[in-house]
Amino acid sequence: MTEKLNLEAIISQGQELGVDDIELFYEESTENNLKVYEGEVESLKSAHAKGLGIRVFINQQMGFAYTSNFESEEIKKTLKEAIANAKVVSPDEYRTLPEVTDEIKDLNLYNPELADSDIEDKIQVSLDLETAALEYDERIDTVDTVGYGDSEVDIRIINSKGFDESYRQNQCYAYLYVIARENDEAETGMAITYGDSLSELTPQKTGVEAAKNAVDLLGGKPVKSQEAPVVFPPEVGTMFMYVLAQALTAEAVQKGRSVFAQRLGEEVAAKEVNIVDNGLLSEGLATAPFDAEGVKCSETEIIKNGKLQTFLYDTYTANKAGKESTGNASRGSYQGVPSVSPSNFYLVAGDKTADEVLESVEDGFYVMKVSGLVTGGANPISGDFSVGATGRWIENGELSKPVREVTIAGNLIDFLKDIDLIGDDLKFNPMIGAYATPTFRVKKLAISGS
Repeated sequence: MTEKLNLEAIISQGQELGVDDIELFYEESTENNLKVYEGEVESLKSAHAKGLGIRVFINQQMGFAYTSNFESEEIKKTLKEAIANAKVVSPDEYRTLPEVTDEIKDLNLYNPELADSDIEDKIQVSLDLETAALEYDERIDTVDTVGYGDSEVDIRIINSKGFDESYRQNQCYAYLYVIARENDEAETGMAITYGDSLSELTPQKTGVEAAKNAVDLLGGKPVKSQEAPVVFPPEVGTMFMYVLAQALTAEAVQKGRSVFAQRLGEEVAAKEVNIVDNGLLSEGLATAPFDAEGVKCSETEIIKNGKLQTFLYDTYTANKAGKESTGNASRGSYQGVPSVSPSNFYLVAGDKTADEVLESVEDGFYVMKVSGLVTGGANPISGDFSVGATGRWIENGELSKPVREVTIAGNLIDFLKDIDLIGDDLKFNPMIGAYATPTFRVKKLAISGS
């Protein structure tokens, strides 16, 4: 991975130049993407990148610089840039490297089967998605987008504290957007399948799912304004997890941007609710042996039996709070410094099937889409949210008429406290990140319609 790059020598160079501590973050990544349209390959792209990020610490000042040029003179130049950058920032006693504590274990995140897959097989997955959607119903007018992608990343972190670990990971996914038409009305549907090998992808099932989502919404009309039980499948529930996760980071709390500030130890959800962040989850999308600054990833119970237990910390926010890092430092790439963010963040599954959750509702709303929730539809400070929603009405435990042009509104704390039934069908949503929920029921939400 870094055979031609002597990272140990760069650490020594930094120490010779007078840094108190130094960290090197090496990343090499490969991404493959393709799209098909009407049975033909529309585009096929591959991208490869590698680079090195250098963080230095001098007198409680942190500096950073990066490079993708591994010539020795360029490395020296980048190191000196990081040192120069450190000298112009204000001292911050909380900016430190983490101490090396836990043993890092290999999680076997790399699947050679995916790496050896033929491009023809990847194309076939995409074509099968398109065919499955088109054959589902004659009202499927267009399969607007069918995409396949896979990625492979190598990470190595070495620092002056004695940490030196690496890992390799690869994943793949395929998705589609479809348009259903009836008379002058059109509705869209989407679905995604993911795994660490082509054999884990389910193009037939996923193509049908996207088509069904679109067809089922044709003919939708608003319902009267009311309060009613609402059921959220994973595709929508995960969007609420995204919003909650941002408000449950220590950075948001420390900056006064979280409805959960000052609520540690309080009951903020129903007793049935358990929310976990687990960077070691075997089937997770953001699983890694260690985080972006070398702290071992862990399983963190954030909300347990309805009570707020902790926030998510990286080293900086943990130092400020007098806590230990939860292993939640992340980086967009080698070009950035670490910041706190969730890993695999999810609502723990219950013991009911998705069908049983649905059947429990005599008169309520099954939400299939929301608009705007992850782009400003929720206020992280007050917890209030209001978003457009589309779905199906529930009558006597069964899906009935399609519903559109309504708004659902509430408060995140009330939302969590009103979750009263949780399914067992835990599922991630790669379209927005490593967030997962099963199907769950909220006993009442305000629905604004006609």
